[in-house]
Amino acid sequence: MSRLRREEDAADKWLREHDPYYADPKKNKRKMVSHPYETPEQERRRRETEIPISSLSSKQRVQFKEVAGAYNEKGEFSL
Repeated sequence: MSRLRREEDAADKWLREHDPYYADPKKNKRKMVSHPYETPEQERRRRETEIPISSLSSKQRVQFKEVAGAYNEKGEFSL
């Protein structure tokens, strides 16, 4: 098991005490709200499953650029 989990800060502690959504043990919390935030444990799991772009081969990077799309300055996504 990875020990890359960040330590809880004051904001995490406040959320755990005052926000029932944050303290809810259900998975997939990010999909339940319009502006999701992640617990330290969720951040750790995401880091363990995501592959950094720097680890892709040249061919994989070209394929990624073809399907990834992009965000503009306004934060809007387009393919």
